[in-house]
Amino acid sequence: MSSDAADDTSCCASCGKTQSGDIKLKKCACNLVRYCSVACQKDHRSQHKAACKKKLAELFDEQLFAPPPPREDCPICFLPMPASVDQTTYKVCCGKVICCGCLVAAANVENNTHSPKCPFCRNKAVNSDSKLVKQYRKRMEENNDCIATYGLAGMYLFGNMGLPQDTSKAIELLTLASEQGSLEAAVNLANMYDEGNGVTRDVKKFLHYTQMAAIKGNEQARFNLGAYEQARGNHVRAKKHYAIAARAGHDGALQMCTYDYRSGILTKEEFEQILRGHKDEQDSMKSEQRDIAMVELAPHEHLFVGPK
Repeated sequence: MSSDAADDTSCCASCGKTQSGDIKLKKCACNLVRYCSVACQKDHRSQHKAACKKKLAELFDEQLFAPPPPREDCPICFLPMPASVDQTTYKVCCGKVICCGCLVAAANVENNTHSPKCPFCRNKAVNSDSKLVKQYRKRMEENNDCIATYGLAGMYLFGNMGLPQDTSKAIELLTLASEQGSLEAAVNLANMYDEGNGVTRDVKKFLHYTQMAAIKGNEQARFNLGAYEQARGNHVRAKKHYAIAARAGHDGALQMCTYDYRSGILTKEEFEQILRGHKDEQDSMKSEQRDIAMVELAPHEHLFVGPK
């Protein structure tokens, strides 16, 4: 078939049939051509393979380097969540993630930092590891709660909360949590595949989970992709990843952008935009209540019950 016909999506790229009656044309994944049947798609594969792979890579990069979604808000103060998970806590009683500022403010009002009520649902914290594990399992099984699944994975990985250390079970739960939507689980699972920690080292799986988390807005995953590309000499791609992570408030990525600017990889205008983006994102997460909380929580890290 002529190349002109193959580039025309109004007919089958292989046999030239147009859509009519029983003939339904379906797009190839690359959106460049359409086929009337699987047989025609297979027959045309050798001619179309190179163009298809190139277009699919372009489409994926559009998705990969698109601006990330906005940061989720604390359900109590409605400020964007802090960048560090160490400044948030997961409440398994209601499945809410709450910022440190609201957690400490509520505890101070009650004058009880040892077993405070949940600032959101007002339930009291359970008083034993076994009860806490039971709550995590219930939320995982009944609510498909990705953070509860991720929390259980951490308990098995380190043998906490009375559970046995079981790396295989932890990996199983990390995989499930990633599928359910936990970006932190995806990043941790990716790192395990990168290091061969409890699994066979697998770069493809490392990239799969890291890219998945980065696309959905995890700045640590984005930073890790920058480091991956930089190590392979792909400085243009690394620069893009670091810039996105820095504008999302990641301090390490900002340091890499500073290095890129001094090395001439970033222009002055590009670097200024990154600096402004980083400052705006950091400022959006700040509050006096959170600053107070970070001081008060220093000796009370046990208040943060849940996955880290």
